[in-house]
Amino acid sequence: MRIKIIFLISVLAISLTPSIGHSVAVEKKAKNYTVTMKKAHLPTAPNNGTDDYRCFLLDPKVGVDSIIRTIKFVPQRKNYVHHAIIFRVTDADLAEAKLKDKSGNGWPCFGGSGLGGMLTSFTSSPWLSSWAPGRGIDISPAGYGTPFEKGEHLVLQVHYNLLAANGAAIQTDQSKIKITAIPAKGSKIKQLNLKLFPAPVELACPKGVTGPLCDRRASLIDLAARTSASSAFEASGLNLICGQDPRKPIASLTSKCERRIGENFKIIAAAAHMHLLGQSLTMILNEGSPNEKVIFDVQNYNFDDQSATILKNPIDVARGDRISVKCTFDPTRRQRIEQLAKLEPRYVTWGEGSSDEMCLGVISAVKS
Repeated sequence: MRIKIIFLISVLAISLTPSIGHSVAVEKKAKNYTVTMKKAHLPTAPNNGTDDYRCFLLDPKVGVDSIIRTIKFVPQRKNYVHHAIIFRVTDADLAEAKLKDKSGNGWPCFGGSGLGGMLTSFTSSPWLSSWAPGRGIDISPAGYGTPFEKGEHLVLQVHYNLLAANGAAIQTDQSKIKITAIPAKGSKIKQLNLKLFPAPVELACPKGVTGPLCDRRASLIDLAARTSASSAFEASGLNLICGQDPRKPIASLTSKCERRIGENFKIIAAAAHMHLLGQSLTMILNEGSPNEKVIFDVQNYNFDDQSATILKNPIDVARGDRISVKCTFDPTRRQRIEQLAKLEPRYVTWGEGSSDEMCLGVISAVKS
C-alpha cells in the first residue's frame, strides 16, 4: 500500500524542467518536433464534478536516440487548462496505450497515465515534463537534458478546470507539444531527473462557515466520487507517510513533511505547486541541524506563475540527508475567489481537482 500511495501521488504534480524566459543557443544538429492531439476533445467532468483529466497518446516520430533540450506544451484552450503532464511511453506500455487511446479519443486518467503497474511512472513510462499557468518554453540549463529513445511515444495528460469557463460554453481542445532535441550519440549532456516532495493538506472550514462537506469524511467521499476512487486513499496515505494518524489527522493552515534521502545527487532547480488557497512553500535541507540550508522559498505563491527557479549555486545532497517541504494556506479564499465561492463549503484535503489542494515541492537533479 505504501508503494502504491507514493506512486499515485508522484504523478500528480507539476513539472520541473527549468523554464527560462530568454532565448538560449541550441546545440548543433538539433531537430524540432511538433505533435498535436489526433482529435479535438470536448472536456466533461464525471459525477457532477468540475474537473476532467484526459490522456492522449502522441507519436513525435523521433528517428534516433536523442536528448531533449527544450519542450513546450501549447494549450489551445489556455483559459481552462489547469495543467498538463507529459510522460514518455516505452515499448513496455505502448500496446496498452494504443488500446486505451482508441484512435485518438484518449482515456480518463485521474491520478497518472493509467498505464502499466504501480511503478510505471518511475520505470517503463516515466514523467517527462509539464505545463502550468505562467510557464512558456521549458529549456534545460546549459549542459543538461532529458533522454528520449528512438520510437518512443508520449502520453499527454491534460487537466481541464471547467470552473474557469465561468459558465460559458465549453469548447473542444486540440493542444500540441513542441520539442527540440539533439542526437544522444556523442553528446556530453548530463541527464536531469525529477524528484517530488509532497505533504498532506488538512484545511477545515473557516470559523463561521458551515455545510455538509465541512465534515472531513463526507468531503473525502465527495472527492472520490468526482475524481477517482483512489483520491481519498491518497489523502490519508500522505498523512501516514508524513507521520500523522490517517484516521484522525489534525486540521492546520500549515502542511509539512520530511523525507530521508537514500542517494547522492545535486539539485539544479526547484519549483512549487499548490492550488488556489496556497500562500507559501519552503524546502529545507537538514532542517534544524548546523548545516541547514534553504533550497527554495516562495513566500507569495502565485498560481498563475509556477515557473521553476534555477539555483544560482547547485546544492549537493548526500545519502542520509533530510529534505522537508512546508506549505501555508488560506482557506478563507474559497469565499473570495469567484470560481470557488460558487461551490459548497468543504473540508479541503489533498486532491486532484482545482477546488482541492496540494503541497508539492519539486526539484530537478543530477546524480553525483
